[in-house]
This record gives sequence, structure tokens and C-alpha cells, in this order.
Amino acid sequence: MQQPMSWRDHFRATIVLSLPLIVGQVAMIAIWTADIIMLGWISTDALAAGIQANRLYQPFYFIALGLTIAVSPLAAQALGAGSRRQARRVIRQGIWLAILYGAISFVPMWYGETLLLMLGQEESIARDAAPFLKMLAPGMMPTFVYFALRNYISAYKKPGPPVIVTMVGAAFNVAMNAILSKGLFGMPAMGMAGIGLATSLTFLFMAAALIHYMNTFRPFRYTRPFARFWRIDISIMKRLLVVGTPIAFTLVSETGMFIFAGLYIGIFGTYAVAASGIVNQIAAIVFMVPLAIGQASTIRVGHEAGAGRRQDTIRAGVTPVVLTISVCLVQSVLIIGFAEASIRAFLNPDDASIYAVVMLAMPMLMVVAFFQVFDGLQVVLSCVLRGLNDTKIPAVISIMAYWGVGATMAVALSTPLGFGPVGVWWGLLLGLVAGSIMLGWRGVRTYWRITRGKRLLMA
Repeated sequence: MQQPMSWRDHFRATIVLSLPLIVGQVAMIAIWTADIIMLGWISTDALAAGIQANRLYQPFYFIALGLTIAVSPLAAQALGAGSRRQARRVIRQGIWLAILYGAISFVPMWYGETLLLMLGQEESIARDAAPFLKMLAPGMMPTFVYFALRNYISAYKKPGPPVIVTMVGAAFNVAMNAILSKGLFGMPAMGMAGIGLATSLTFLFMAAALIHYMNTFRPFRYTRPFARFWRIDISIMKRLLVVGTPIAFTLVSETGMFIFAGLYIGIFGTYAVAASGIVNQIAAIVFMVPLAIGQASTIRVGHEAGAGRRQDTIRAGVTPVVLTISVCLVQSVLIIGFAEASIRAFLNPDDASIYAVVMLAMPMLMVVAFFQVFDGLQVVLSCVLRGLNDTKIPAVISIMAYWGVGATMAVALSTPLGFGPVGVWWGLLLGLVAGSIMLGWRGVRTYWRITRGKRLLMA
């Protein structure tokens, strides 16, 4: 019988797998950060319109992310059990799921102006956001296919290639933002629409690059991942939906809380929208670190559970929790220390409204510093449970915490209690605290279940 790995080896394995995933996630968020910075340097009005457009786009983005994340634990479990054929079936159906959902998501992006008006946004913001959203619409399908491919490659514990592709894609996006928005090298100046088109082209490039990699290099080339691609495998598709749909609900519950809060802040005017959007982007950047640690934990827990190694499954789940708490405490200190400089990086220094935006953003960013540990814990606990196919109860927990507590308190603190835009962010903090506590209790119950010799995988 194989001896379990030591705690030191588990920490080392988690860090080694997490580091390239962190680089990849930071590169991914750099694509959206470059968009936000470019919009901010056009004008505060363009920044506000782009931020609200992103908030309309993000629910569809995160649903797709959740659905395709299911590729990672299912492929990892198949590989842990020694079945590459099963893993290959998973990626083929993951791609089909991405294509079908991408086609569905095209429609609301194309009619984004109407939807923003229905959500109560100012007419000028909805009008300015429309061309940006229409250029994002064609990129929905390649974006979601890229997610599926990236998760499959990572399940082989080979996160390096997707990281390299994402870094190159981030650089490509920065260049295309400038070329298409400003009209360089003879191209027409498209403004906000050019920034949206640059993002769509970036994800098309990254999806094509990963397909080329999988067709060219081992071990993927020898497993023929795209063989019999046109065949729809109902049993695997159902499995992806059973595991992925609760993940999508979990992601949309948390991110939806932030999206709802951002849209609600629209009642406080353009400056509040711009300030909240900047703070949200800073929070998203630092969130990439615990998110990557969580992704590593899903892969490692999935491999150990698929192989039936009970003690290693426990240790693979505990180590990322400890690591996340340590990292998030450091991030809190850094956010406080570089608060004003990080906010100003998103704004044109010649814009007359810069002072008003900075003053609104500073107290919001302090709340972000306070909730780092709770935000990190809730995502890594969800990811650990995901590696065991435990997704349904965490989805229910996320709805209770992020909407029952977070969104409700965001509204209550901001308007009836008079705390204004910063009150919305205090409500978000309370939602994250509730989520981390409830998911922590779920994690403890899972630990007890495994130590008592019960089955490792939930579904």
C-alpha cells in the first residue's frame, strides 16, 4: 500500500501547481484590467459606461466559467483512475457545451443597450455601452471554448502552456486595444467598440493557440483529444451539467452579488460608478491569487480522490486553506499601503473629475482590504469541495450568503441607513463573511465524513 505524502510534500505540491496558475490568472485579469484602464484614459464617462457594460457581460461569462470548470475535476478524476479515454470524452463534450452556451449568450450582448435601460441605468451610459457590448458578442463562443481547453490541460497538471498562451494573449490585447480604439496603423478609430473587438480577438487567438498545442504536443497528441469530435456523448454532457451547473450558480451568486452592487451604485451617479468599478477591478486582481490556489486544490483533490487515497485527499484539501489565509493577510497589508496609487493608475491625470473619483474609491478599497481573508477562504473551500464533486450544497450556501446576507445588507446599509456607496461594499463584506463561515462548516463535515471511511466522491 502506498504511503501518504507528508504535509511538507503537500504544501510543496500545492505551491508548485499554484504558481503557474497564479501567473495565468493574473494574465487573464490583465486583459480586463487593460480594458478598464484604456476606458478610464478616454474619459470618466467612458469608464462608467464600460464598467456597466462589463457588469451586464459578467453573469454570462461566469456561468460559462462554472460550466467549463467541471471539465477540470472530471478529467482529473479520470486521469487519477488511469482512464485517458474517459478524460478525452470529457473535453470533447466540454467544448460542445462551451459552443452551445456561447451561441445563446450572443443574443443578450447584441441587445445590451436595451437590457441596461431595463436595469435602470442612465440613458447616456446604456447608449455608450452598446457598441462595446456588440463587439464582445462574437467573442463569447471562443472565450468559453478557451475555458474548457485550459481546464482540461490543467487537469494533466500541466498549467504552463495555458499560462504562456494567456500571457501572450494579454500582450496581444494591450496592442489591439491601442490599435483599434485609437486607429493606429491606418485602422479606423473605433473608441469603446475597438476595445470590445480587441477582447473578442484576444480570446479567439488564445483558443486557437491551445487547440494547436493539444494537436502538436504530448501527451495530448497521442490521446487524439478531438477524434470523433462531432459525436455528442449524452452521458458525459449530463455529467458535466450535473457537476458544472451548481458551480456556475456558486460563481454567479458571488460575482452576481458584486455585479448587483455595481449596478445599484449607479443610483449615486457617474463618479460613484467609476470609483466602484476601479475598486472592483483591484479586488478582482488580488482575488486571482486565492482563486489559483483553489484551482490547484480542485486538481490535486480530484487526483487523490480518483485514485482512492483517503489521507492524501484530506491533506490536499487542508494545505490550500492554510496557504490562502497566509497569502490573503499579506494582500490586505499591500492594498492598504498602495491604495491611492492603485486607484490613480486607472484614471487620466488630466481628467477634472479625478479627485472626486479617488475620494469616493478610497473608503471602498479599505473594505476590500478587510475582506481579503474571507474572500480567499470562500473560494478555496468551494474549490476543495469541487474536487470531490460536492457542488450542490455549496451552491445553496452561496445563494444564502451572497444574496440573503450580502446583497440585502448592501442595499440596507447604502440607502435606508444612509452610508451611501461605501455602505454597499460593507454589505458585500458581510456576505463574504457569511459564505466563508458556512463553507468552512461544510468543509469540516466533509473532513469527518472522509475520516470515518465513507465514500470520497459525492456524485
